[in-house]
Amino acid sequence: MNEKKKSAGQSGNDGNEELRTKRIEFSLSPTEFEKISKFYAQSPQGTFAQFCREKLLTKPGSVTSSAEINSQHASLIYQLNKIGSNLNQIAKKINTLKTDYPELVDELRCELSELKRTAKNFHSKNLRGNIK
Repeated sequence: MNEKKKSAGQSGNDGNEELRTKRIEFSLSPTEFEKISKFYAQSPQGTFAQFCREKLLTKPGSVTSSAEINSQHASLIYQLNKIGSNLNQIAKKINTLKTDYPELVDELRCELSELKRTAKNFHSKNLRGNIK
């Protein structure tokens, strides 16, 4: 049976009526703690506990398995290899013809933008860490 609060207390009147008796403890690096503290400072929550509770309870997420991460990395490496091969073929053609062909330069620019887009997608996924 869950014990009810006698008054709002415990992080103010936040709609929770149950007495909080369970604790979670984990360690952070100084950099991780600083990052979380900055997010808390920008939030409207009155306490760090309210902030953490809201972040943990409002966005359900799943931890990505290492097999899925490895699969994503393998896919990225394959895509980058394909783009690299295309760039090499275009460069070889330009060097062989020894002439300025605007369509080849445009093709090269297109491949470079694809490379940038792929790298940006990979970077943004890794910034989120292993949580979706």
